[in-house]
Amino acid sequence: MSRAALLSLSAVVLLAGCSPTGASAPAPGAAAPIDGPHLRAEGVAFDPVAHDVDPGAECEGRAGREALAVLDRAAWPELGVAAGEAVMRCGSADGAGWRHIADGHTGDFGELAELVGAGWEDVAWFAIDRALEQPTRVEEYRDDILNYDVLVELVDGGEATRSWMVTVGVGLGSGQVITAFPDEQR
Repeated sequence: MSRAALLSLSAVVLLAGCSPTGASAPAPGAAAPIDGPHLRAEGVAFDPVAHDVDPGAECEGRAGREALAVLDRAAWPELGVAAGEAVMRCGSADGAGWRHIADGHTGDFGELAELVGAGWEDVAWFAIDRALEQPTRVEEYRDDILNYDVLVELVDGGEATRSWMVTVGVGLGSGQVITAFPDEQR
């Protein structure tokens, strides 16, 4: 072994047992702790700045069949569901997609958003994304629709004080997001 390699190895061995003093930085990729009340879903905290969206404006002037976004969808082996994609279309108020969610569930998501001083669209989009990527559970709604559910908690003082199960209905054959809504858990 060369002298340089030996010195490098010695430095690694010497530093291996060292630990930082003072305040430690969060691990890479870990979020800094959030002060005050906030929403959390499957280990991810909602951040009103980072999760700021405006899908209503994105759909302005678009036909209902146009795709607003393509989202990752987790596998659920218990139901034989492979990982894939879910398509959020602009949709229609009386049908499915973003316009349906906006028309029928603005108030529902608005209740959660109000608790943390955010917009309903931001909270809805955060919950939809978490439900599809990291569901708490997946259930068959009908033979052609799967419900991806995620538990969203209001965290205050480090403790979950309230919770909602947010359901995202996805067409089994089409992969299209049909609807999304929160249901407060008792």
